[in-house]
Order: sequence, then structure tokens, then C-alpha cells
Amino acid sequence: MKKLLLVSLCLLVLSLTQVFAQNRTITGTVTAKDDGQPIPGATVKIKGTTTGTQTGANGKYTISVPAKAILSFSFIGFETKDVVVAGSDKIDVVLSTSARQLNEVVVTSLGIKRQKGELGYAATSLTSKDVNQAKPVNVINGLQGKVSGLNITTINSGVFEDVKINLRGIRSLLGNNSPLLLLDGVQVPIGYLSSLNPNDIDTYSILKGSSSAAIYGPDAVNGVIVITTKKGSPNGKPEVTLSNSTQFTSISKFPKMQNEFGSGDYGGYVPYENWSWGPAFDGSTKEIGVPFDDGTPTQTLKYSALPNEKKNFFNTGSTVINDISIRTGATYLGIQDANIKGIVPNDKNRRTGIYLNTTQDYGPLKVTAGVNYKQYNYNVFDDNAMSDYNAANNVGLNGGLMNLLFNIPANVPLTRYKNINSDPYASYNGYFTNYGLNPYFALDNWRQFGKREDLIASLDLNLKATDWLNFTYRANMTSNTVTERHTSNGVIPNKMGIDRGFTSIPETVSERAYKYQQLFSQFFASFNKTFAKDFKVTAIVGTDLRQRDSRDTQVGTTSLVIPGLFDISQRTGNLTGSSDFTRDRLFSIYGSAGLSYRGWASVEVTGRQDKTSLLASANNTFFYPGVSASVLLSEAIPALKNSNTLSYLKLRGAANKSGSVNIAAYGLAATFSQANGFPYGPVAGYTANDRTYDPNLKPEFVKSFEVGFESGFFKDRVTLEATYFHQDNTNQIIPIQVSNATGYTSYQINAASFVNKGVELDLGLNPLVKIKDVAINFKANATYNDSRVNSIYPGLDQLAIGGFTNFASNYAVVGAPAFVFKATDYLRDDQGRVIVDANTGYPTADPNVKQFGRTMPLWTVGLNPSFRWKNLNLSMVFEYKGGHYVYNDIGQAMAWTGVGAATATNHRERYVLPNSSIADPANPGKYIANTNVTLSNVSDFYTGVYRDVASNFLTSADSWRLREVSLSYDLPQSILGKQKIIKGLTVGVTARNLFLWVPKTNIYGDPDFTFSTTSGSNFGVNGSNVSGVADSQINPATRTIGGNIVVKF
Repeated sequence: MKKLLLVSLCLLVLSLTQVFAQNRTITGTVTAKDDGQPIPGATVKIKGTTTGTQTGANGKYTISVPAKAILSFSFIGFETKDVVVAGSDKIDVVLSTSARQLNEVVVTSLGIKRQKGELGYAATSLTSKDVNQAKPVNVINGLQGKVSGLNITTINSGVFEDVKINLRGIRSLLGNNSPLLLLDGVQVPIGYLSSLNPNDIDTYSILKGSSSAAIYGPDAVNGVIVITTKKGSPNGKPEVTLSNSTQFTSISKFPKMQNEFGSGDYGGYVPYENWSWGPAFDGSTKEIGVPFDDGTPTQTLKYSALPNEKKNFFNTGSTVINDISIRTGATYLGIQDANIKGIVPNDKNRRTGIYLNTTQDYGPLKVTAGVNYKQYNYNVFDDNAMSDYNAANNVGLNGGLMNLLFNIPANVPLTRYKNINSDPYASYNGYFTNYGLNPYFALDNWRQFGKREDLIASLDLNLKATDWLNFTYRANMTSNTVTERHTSNGVIPNKMGIDRGFTSIPETVSERAYKYQQLFSQFFASFNKTFAKDFKVTAIVGTDLRQRDSRDTQVGTTSLVIPGLFDISQRTGNLTGSSDFTRDRLFSIYGSAGLSYRGWASVEVTGRQDKTSLLASANNTFFYPGVSASVLLSEAIPALKNSNTLSYLKLRGAANKSGSVNIAAYGLAATFSQANGFPYGPVAGYTANDRTYDPNLKPEFVKSFEVGFESGFFKDRVTLEATYFHQDNTNQIIPIQVSNATGYTSYQINAASFVNKGVELDLGLNPLVKIKDVAINFKANATYNDSRVNSIYPGLDQLAIGGFTNFASNYAVVGAPAFVFKATDYLRDDQGRVIVDANTGYPTADPNVKQFGRTMPLWTVGLNPSFRWKNLNLSMVFEYKGGHYVYNDIGQAMAWTGVGAATATNHRERYVLPNSSIADPANPGKYIANTNVTLSNVSDFYTGVYRDVASNFLTSADSWRLREVSLSYDLPQSILGKQKIIKGLTVGVTARNLFLWVPKTNIYGDPDFTFSTTSGSNFGVNGSNVSGVADSQINPATRTIGGNIVVKF
């Protein structure tokens, strides 16, 4: 028995020795294929077992494995790789980037790159290719329809294409609602977005909520657009790219005109009438205009409609852009020249720019310096000056260029009247009507010449103290300089003009010099270290200082002496003018701390304290915190790993409080301006500002939270992302009327509050179809954005925002969305029918304005299908906006002069007003349907009560449009041949706003082209809060079609 036990023990020891003799120790390094850097925290596991280890900070690992084992290497964001253990004891592995979107790099706080999977808030990343596919003139247009939560509205289709931008709606009733622009980690005013050359930009990150405000500051309360520009060549080899884009611009939607009736009033023909209330066209020959007193024959024309004369007044515009970029190992140089000619005759803008960026490493210190300079030279029609003159002299309809066109009946050959100096029928004195100006004369007489210079200069010093600690200092200067001259050639009427009642137009000149400058200095330390293999800790602590200066000086005269010499020194009388200077400062300290566990669970807290010069010392310091978290369920739950269906699943959430100060510099101080009529000789006179502020004014605050998920299926061929956001906007700074006895008319206080909430959805099908050389991809985004006003002020339930006062304006109304229209309407009965007079058929305007629908979209949708067949690429962007209204002020003008299509209803025969009622004679106070009482005089109706009722011109702003189309072809190497000079050549055609679909009731224009409360040289991104108002100073909406070529060397 003892011998048997001894033999058994020997056999056991022998077998164990055999087992351990078969195990081997394997070492190696795991690196990333993209950059060759080590991957810390990568999992190294013996496949089919639970035995494994993780790589250290240097990417190295050690593991004991049996013979012929299979090692599985994995890390979040990388493809898993299996390696069979063979003869070597050292196995180095290179992991390739996964297609998973969670590995997508997003530029976030202070320009620091992070993987999207770590973020607890919504962010969208775009590449230069995504934005530039249709060759937009500026980057703003290239973003339209491609980002959920982003709403971009065009407010000018001229040579500047001004826009208004909102992310997730608004956070302030009367203050700033534009997002912050972050350029290479430095805060830059949002207006500079229009100055950036799209070809100089590498990536875009859109941070939609206010979660980043705790790091970026008060300007980030409305979201952040993070832009990273191109740097030196990634492979160190020189790269040269030449490109040309030539585009042609034409009108995409023009107001619908009537072509049945011509010059005259009340059905009778009047040859010099600007009204179109004359008789129906009959093809007869009629005189037009008035007799000349110098023997010039009176013009005679066929009395027929010329349907396209008003539309043909506008030119086909053009934009020619030439670019060259040079990239070396450390330097990027981009030069652009853009020559833009507008649809308004003689309007032009020349934009020239240069961008230079260079990076040098000095051991652990990396130095990056950049300069971006743009110069605009423009010559445009001064619409505001003409409108001011017309209003002062009661000349026709005084609201702008479009109103001049509405003063022209359809039988008048407008486009013949271009030669104002040589054609007597086009001259100031000989123009056909007594009640309006020749549009060509107006374009020539009132001009605005200017030069704008934008400069962004930056310096970035980054010291890598250790592998886990960095120190960064940034200095940045942005400046915007505008020099302008506004001129009026002036004219003195001759005897014929005087007999017609024409007055002299003075020869005037005014000059403007404007300069805005921002200085920004920032220092922060960033910490990033992995502990115990499983925990990664990140932290930021920093401070920044911002100073903003602006000076606006204007001087002019209305009494020049020498015709054609626009020199303010040759004048009679006093100069007019003003000079304003402002300065404000913001000092901030901030920090963040984040913890990540095994790459699948992350949490981050942030905090920032600001001290602003805009508020009184007792309230000028305020703190706001934030927290965000995310968890990758597809990594945290073993059962979800390596699923053939679910690629990834992430849950995220964020909550924060942020503050902003929406008052101007010196808003709390008493300010004075020169009074009218002064100086009077040696006597100066000043008037006080009519608005005062509560000295205890505090910042506006936004408390927001968001929750969402991100998911991918079938190896990310299908991706779906959804976010719910809620923003509670309090402490709104609003004006309250006060007694004039106080010396002021309004008093600014913290009072109103409103809620803004919504849902964002993003869908990707990449590829939707893949068959050999054919690939079809599809992306879609949708946003639902609602709001509700909770309170205004005790005793007040509404606040006027802007528009046409007491006619059609934006309002904030308690219980309603921010904002809604309040507009004039007809008196109506209980069933909503228009009450008309039982004898005349005329309705009556309600003396009280009524509330109508919202002014901003409730829904926005973007669809982006793309197709690829070999080297041929086709991409499209469709965009929908809906659930809101637009007020078309041009409708009122078109009704007055009788050119609008609505004025030809029933061929101007008497008719029963639709949906109308009359008083019931048998039941006083009751109304019955009107079936037979017709309008007694159609022209009186349209020139009277119809145009006084704004609801007639309120239409649905719903629209579908083909926003963008791009077709390009990459020449294959077989065509380029064996030559080594040209490395790539792409040719393409593009179009923007190619097709538009709107409801039939919208006979006026594109609802996406709406009102701006600023004008002149304040182009770029407009900060007006007024929405959905289209007036006659807006040019018609446009489309562009063109071609391009890109050559790489």
C-alpha cells in the first residue's frame, strides 16, 4: 500500500511538471496603427478562458500561456485581434481603429481631444469634406441641414449672405442667442465664422448644450462650434493643392404677381400712375408717363403684361473662388481670393485672405503660432439711405428696393430704363410715374463703399512636463476694422420735374470708422493618468482674461458744394456725426475633474467662476457648476460584448447651471448723447439715455440637463443617437415701462423666465447598400424644439421682442412658446368667420392685435443620401423646417399698388369674401353665414382694410428644400499616368437651394430668408432675436449652380 501511494505521488508530480513545462511567458507591446503610439489598458486574454492581463502605461504586457494558445488583444475603439502563440516569446501587436463611432475624436474643452465614448453630453463631429462638398462661400452655409439641433436662417441673399444661428433654440428673450466660436482652442467672436475659409478647416465639433459653459464661460451658454484648422502635412511630405470654384446665382423664389391689370386707379387708365388698379390689358397702344416740355415725344407702348420685368431687374450673380494651400511637415499656408457679384445690379464684394499656421517642437515644449487675415472690399446699394430719404419725403413706398419694384405696373418695361443719364425716359425728371423712383436711378444714387479687415492672431505654448501633466498658455488677438463711405450723388429737378412735384435730392457723404478688438489670455494645466490599470483620471485647472474694445466713429454732411466731390471738408453748415467707445473685461477661473473606469464608465464635474465689469461690484462675480456621466453598456455587460447585432450601446447624461450677462458696456451708468439741434453755435446740448437699469442687476441663468443614448448595429452599418434636453432660463433681463416723470421710459430688471426643451435624433446607414463598386450611404437628423414662457413680471403677461409694432411683431406671452406672433386681424364671430358689413361686404379690422403661431421652427429635419460608384460621387442634403409662421410684409405693399396676385382674385369682379358672416337681423348679436353680400369695391378693399390686417400676410413657414447637391469625379491613376507631379485631380458640379417646396398659401418668398434688425457693415452672424419677419429690404431668395476643380501636387 505504501509503495502504491509513493508511485501515485511520483506520477502526480511528474504530470504537474509536464504541465508547467508546457506554459510559456509571453511579453510584448500593443500599439495603435494610426499613430504608432502605445495603448495603455488594452486587454490581453487567452481566448476561450477568463485568464488575461492588461497593458501598462507604456503599452507593454506579460502573460503566461500554454503552448498553441490563442491570445486575444482588444481595446475600446479598436478592432479585436487574435494571435496564435508560435515559437517566439515576444509578440508585438498593432491594433487598427474600429469603425465604431464611439472611437470618434471630438474636440472639447479648451481644444482638448477626447473620444466621443467618454462624453456625457451630445456632440456632433464633421470633417472638412462633410462641410465643403457643395463648395459653400463660407462655412456657415456648409453646416445647414447636417447637424441636429442647429438652425441657420439666411437674412440677406446679397454679397455677404448674413445668417442667424441657434443651437437648441434660444436661452435669452432679448439677449445673445448665438453660439460661441472656438477656433483652435481660443474663443473668437461668432461673427468671424463668415471670415473663415472652408478649405483651411480640418474638423468641426458642435457642442449643442450649455454643458461646456463651465469651461468656456458665459458665451458658451448657447452651445459651442469648435473648429480646428489644418496644420502641417501629416506625413511630413510637402503637399500643394490648387482649386477653383465658379458658381452662378439666380433667384429661386419671387413674389407672385398678377398680370391682368395695368397702370391706373379704380379701373381707369392713368399713364403716370404707380398703381396697378387700371383696366385689364387689351393689347392696345397707350401713352406712358407725362408729356416732356423739351419736345421729347411721349413714350407709347403696347398695353400688355411683361410678366418677368421685375424679376429680370435682378442680375445673375457670380462667385469665383481661387484657392491655393501648401502643407509641409510643420507649416500650413492657405491663400484665397473670392470675387462675388450679387444679383442686385452693381453690387460686388472682393474677399482676399491668407492663413498661416506653424508648429515647432523644442523638446517637451510645443509652440504653435497662427495668423488669419481677411480683407473685404465692397460696393453695394445703400438701401437704408434710400429708405430714409423716401420716408422723409413721402416718396412712394419707402421700405426698400423691392418696394420700388412694386410701384411699377406690369405693362411698364422696367429693364429698358437702365441708362439713367442718356435715356430721357429713365431720368429722374422723365421717369414714368410721379410717385416713385426709377430703381436703376436709386441704385446709382445711393452707394455704400467699404473695406473690412478681419485679423486673428494666436500663440499656443504647450509644455509636456510628464507623460501625464501638461501646461498650456494661449494668447489671442482678434480685430475687426471697417472703413465705409456712404454717398448720395444728389439731383436737382428741372422745370419738368418741379412741375411734377419732384424735390431736390441732396448730395451727401458720410464716413464711418469702426474697430472691434478682443484680447484673450489663457493658462491651464491638464492632468491625464491611469491608476491600477482600470482607472483613468483627468483634470483641468486654469484661468483666462478677456478684454473687448470697440470704437465707432461716424461723420457726415448733407450740404456738399462741388458735385461729385465727396469730401466732407467742401461743405456748408455743420457736420453731423457721433463717436462711441466701449470696453469690458471678464476674468475667470475654472476647473474640471473626470474619472473613467476601464474605458466604459466615465464621470466628470466642472466649475467656473466669472468676474465681469458689466455688473455692479456686489453682483459681478458668479459661479456655475456642471456634471456629466456616461456608461458603455456594450462593454460593461459581458453578454453584449462581441455581439454580431449590437456594435455598441452608450447611455449618457449631463446637468449644469450657466450664467450670462446680456447688457451692454456701461449699461448701469448714466450715459448722454448729443441732443438734436446742438451744438447751437457755441452752446452744447445733451440728452440722457431713456433707459436705466436696476443697480442690483444679476446675470441671466440657465439650468439645463440632457439624457441620451448612442448605439450601433451590425458592425456600425446602422447607428442611432437620441437626446432629450431641457433648459430652464431664469433671471431674464427685460425692460419695464416707467413714468416719464422719472426722466426715463424704461427700467431694466431681472424678471422673466421660460423653458426650452426638445429631442434630437441622428440616424446613420453606412453603407445602406454595398454591391461591388456601388455604395449608398444615408444620414438623417431631426430636431423637435418647443418652449414655454413661464412668467414676465408681476402684472405683465407679455413682452414685445420686435418686428412691426402694433401690426405684426414677435412677443413672449405667458403660457405660449417663445416667440409667437401678435398681429392685427379682422373682427370675427364665435366660429372664426370674418364679420362683414351687410351692405358693403367690407370686413372691419379688430382694434386689438391677436395671438398667432410660433415664429421659430418646431421641427427641423435633415436628410443626407450619398452615392458612390467607383470614382464618381453624388451627395445631397434635403432639409425640412415646420410648425412655425412667417409674416410677409411685402404682401402689404403688393396690395397697396395692386401688383400682387391676390389683388386679381375673381378678375377683380365683386365677390363674397370667403368664410365671412353677417349680422343675423332676426337675432341681434348673432351671425349667419354670408352667402350673397359681395365686396362693393374690390380696389377699396385691397388698398384699405385688407392691407391693414397683418393676418392676411401671415403664412405657414413650412418648407422642404433640396439644400445641397454635389457631383464629383476623382480621376483614377490610370488616367493620370506614371507622372509624379499631379497626385490627384477632382472635378465636380454643385448646387445650393436647387428646389423649394412651400404651401400654396405662401405666394411671397422663401421663409428661410427673414428679417434683420441690423444693417450696413454689420454683416456676418446676426444677433437679432426677431424671427419669421420678411420685409421689403430683403433681396429675393437665391440658388447657386456651379462647377469646381481641385488639383493636388
